[in-house]
Amino acid sequence: EGLVAFRMARSRPNDEKKWLVKGESAIQRYETWTTHSEWNFENKFLLLEAESLFSQGNYDSAEKKYIASIESARRHKFIHEQGLALDLLASLYKLR
Repeated sequence: EGLVAFRMARSRPNDEKKWLVKGESAIQRYETWTTHSEWNFENKFLLLEAESLFSQGNYDSAEKKYIASIESARRHKFIHEQGLALDLLASLYKLR
């Protein structure tokens, strides 16, 4: 839900606020879940934070969060989520 919300916020300026609220809600849930199981949720939480920063135009901070998410996914052996984070980071690089 969070990744879709941030993508929608960037692609639908008229509804941006609605989608950002949904994305931020997802971040809050993942932040809580990360405190219970860092292994399972850290990379997802970092990826949502990166997407939020990207949606707000804070590209330098977003890049750092994407990289942190990629490294977390690698450490925790979530190869498919590492690939997703790399793909989303590439989207950021396309704009720069």
